Amino acid sequence: MIQITNLSKSYGSNKALDDISLELSYGIYALLGPNGAGKSTLMNILTLGLLPDSGEVLWQGQSIEAAGRDYRSILGYMPQQQGLYDGFSGSDFLYYIAGLKGIEKAWLPYEAQRVAELVNLRERLRDKISGYSGGMKQRILLAAAILGDPAVVILDEPTAGLDPKERIRVREIIEDMSGYKIIITATHVVSDIETIADEVILLKNGVIADSGSPEELCSKLDAPDGLESVYMKVFEE
Repeated sequence: MIQITNLSKSYGSNKALDDISLELSYGIYALLGPNGAGKSTLMNILTLGLLPDSGEVLWQGQSIEAAGRDYRSILGYMPQQQGLYDGFSGSDFLYYIAGLKGIEKAWLPYEAQRVAELVNLRERLRDKISGYSGGMKQRILLAAAILGDPAVVILDEPTAGLDPKERIRVREIIEDMSGYKIIITATHVVSDIETIADEVILLKNGVIADSGSPEELCSKLDAPDGLESVYMKVFEE
């Protein structure tokens, strides 16, 4: 369980998050909103990359800052920016991330192969990342995020740069994991989350404009054409 209570964060006079409160249990939570809505700020706080100005985030009743290493050990994060080492092979990168996560060395070969298979990169693990396409780099980041079977997985634009076939594969991976994890994914692409999200959180100007299942939001906002219509009503009208 993750409890977010009265969370606020500002950059100078710009309020990126304004008194956000959420309660998250197992399932897929989609953060949906335009650029500047506060999605990345919220995820950076949840991954301990930023500290809030006020409010708190609790994991199993304990502050994530106080939990520190224990919280990080159950966390998988895929950033939007591809901070990769071009001189590494795919395997080198996964081993490096596994070391940071404290995964036992005896399990590393198996675990690297497992996640690489999931993201369709098993045959390219020995290749240098410098030779990867943008989509392959996106997939190796996803593989790194799910190393060690973390209980909380945070994905920032996980399907960016992928072709339609790989987008579907990533959606299937996310959906398959959702029964026993908290998965938080931010996206601009409504179709990537419409069929898999248990709850959609609409962020607008640092506040929660609305939230609910895709079906609930479509009904509430009179959007019979689906989440695309919800997005248009909330963010573009």
